[in-house]
Amino acid sequence: MQYSDLCSFYERIESLSGRLEMTDQLVELYRSTPSELLETVVRLTKGEIRPGFEGLELGVAEKLVVRALYMVTMFSIDEIEEEKVRSGDIGIAAEALVGRKRQTALFHEPLTVSRVFASLSRIAFVEGRSSQDLKLKLIAELLHDSSPIEAKYLTRTVCQKMRLGIADMTQIDAFAYIHTPEIDELHDLLIGFGLSDNDEHVRAIKKHLPTAMNSFSEPHSVLKEKGLDKDSIRSIKEKVQEVKALVQQNRETIVRAYNIHPDLGRIAALLASGGMESINEVKVTPGIPLRAMLGERLPSISDIIDKMDGRTALEYKYDGLRVQAHITGSGQDVRLFSRQLENITDQFPDVAGYLGSMFRGEDCILEGECVPVEAGTGSLLPFQVISQRRGRKYELHDKIEEIPVVLVLFDCLFLNGSEMIGEPYLKRRGAILEAIPGLTEDIEAGQGLALSKMLLITDAEEGEEFFIRALNDGCEGVMAKSVGKESIYQAGNRGWLWIKYKKDYHSELNDTLDLVVVGAYHGSGRRGGTFGAFLMAAYDSDEDRFRTVCKLGSGFNDRHLEELPGILSGLRTEGGPHPQVDAGMPVDVHIIPQIVLEVKAAEITFSPVHTCAWGKLKGNAGLALRFPRFTGRIRDDKGPRDATTVHEMIGLYRQQVKTL
Repeated sequence: MQYSDLCSFYERIESLSGRLEMTDQLVELYRSTPSELLETVVRLTKGEIRPGFEGLELGVAEKLVVRALYMVTMFSIDEIEEEKVRSGDIGIAAEALVGRKRQTALFHEPLTVSRVFASLSRIAFVEGRSSQDLKLKLIAELLHDSSPIEAKYLTRTVCQKMRLGIADMTQIDAFAYIHTPEIDELHDLLIGFGLSDNDEHVRAIKKHLPTAMNSFSEPHSVLKEKGLDKDSIRSIKEKVQEVKALVQQNRETIVRAYNIHPDLGRIAALLASGGMESINEVKVTPGIPLRAMLGERLPSISDIIDKMDGRTALEYKYDGLRVQAHITGSGQDVRLFSRQLENITDQFPDVAGYLGSMFRGEDCILEGECVPVEAGTGSLLPFQVISQRRGRKYELHDKIEEIPVVLVLFDCLFLNGSEMIGEPYLKRRGAILEAIPGLTEDIEAGQGLALSKMLLITDAEEGEEFFIRALNDGCEGVMAKSVGKESIYQAGNRGWLWIKYKKDYHSELNDTLDLVVVGAYHGSGRRGGTFGAFLMAAYDSDEDRFRTVCKLGSGFNDRHLEELPGILSGLRTEGGPHPQVDAGMPVDVHIIPQIVLEVKAAEITFSPVHTCAWGKLKGNAGLALRFPRFTGRIRDDKGPRDATTVHEMIGLYRQQVKTL
């Protein structure tokens, strides 16, 4: 398979903004990819060599790519830097420079997907003194043989800035359509009713394209233009609905597998070799992190008890870093993963040591909250304190002594060769004590591990007392968990089996929101030379898009305003918003949705300019925050799709109205 063919698909995908149209392109790409190359193509499309949780990165700075471009094109470093600044994108700059390079090679070897992936793998794995020289040589060799469009996506890939706007769930949608054979039956039905393969919609159905399925199921279906009678149209529409249900069923099966084995390359390889049957064989495996289960929100303990059928478990909601601990070899090997599936073992060797020494068993997956504590008293400290240990490579030992932490365990997902995610909550909690005998709910500096404080309640007043104790002990609230037979662990899902309850007595809007930066505004006066405000968005999980909710300019101190431009510098987009951003407000700088900030606000109101929940609660209006304020907390423990959702915004607005 030629790399240029893959880049042509990327070019088309990048020009699209609709999720269905993107899925169409992915379906065509993956159906045309040889099965033995599908895993490779999926990884290249994600801009990775190995799954993210393995922590392997290409490790190439733009400066090295600039040097490689100089070697290939003979433009000076200054000229290349000027082109990069002008385009705002190293990929577009490379495309332009290779397109008019001053040195033309007599011989070149066309790039194949296999060759590109093999070279990128060497770049990722190479280590040692001469590693930078070898990386430079490998990049230059690829660029030497590349066309302008190939250079564009090669440089973006090595710099890990693909900018295609393709989410994992969009790729999963494509797999679901590809692996629903009943779509072929729908095609045969259309032919049976006299339609022809020359018809563009029929051809699109034959290709398994989702936009074609939609065109046949919409109220004003294209079927009415085909000259078919009402009975034929009804029969076709019934078949379309049946097939769409099967696509959704396949999607849910793939999503379940992805939630417990979040590696799309591996999922693609399984589908290519064994179809949907192979996906059903995916199991929870120590060493491979699961996507975290999340909770919903309700405004009162009494509402929570009603939702939980009269009985629930309340746990302290600790303000720390969520950690998933994988223990194998009877405690010899411990790996810690963040909520974003990043391997953080090296940042918390003390926690790994506690787990390895106290674990009793063969293998296990435990989940908990890593909280900073005061060295002398064991009192809980604010979340911001633990962030001083995140990403630190130097002087870590000093920070471990200065900022001790305790991993407060609240769930067990796997124990001694057996999955626990399908077991009820109380059984999973009991399994924690089986894995770590003698664990108590007391948090003490130097002990390293604790069990989350929990109380079974049926009475709202008792729950409120427990909630107040949680606040007094330094927690941000409580998490209510179902204790019924159905109280399984729903990896990667947000649902009513877990409900969080937090309260801020200084604000009408009781909870903080985690919002994504999608745009920025240049500052003036005291904020001149930096950003003065940011356009913030919630995540629409149904459409995989980011909808704006406010312009945020309050709550920033001088340090924030100094740091944020640097954090956002590599996330700027040129020529308009990122394809997954739905914004009605103009900005000075468009930002790729990646950075999550914690925000407080007075209330949620309707807005004629913000796009969150547009038209869902009021015609020609979306939801927006009134008097938003940055809390000072950059949520680097959360990815953009972990942010507050549009669905949650709607729920919070309705709770607010109910309270008023």
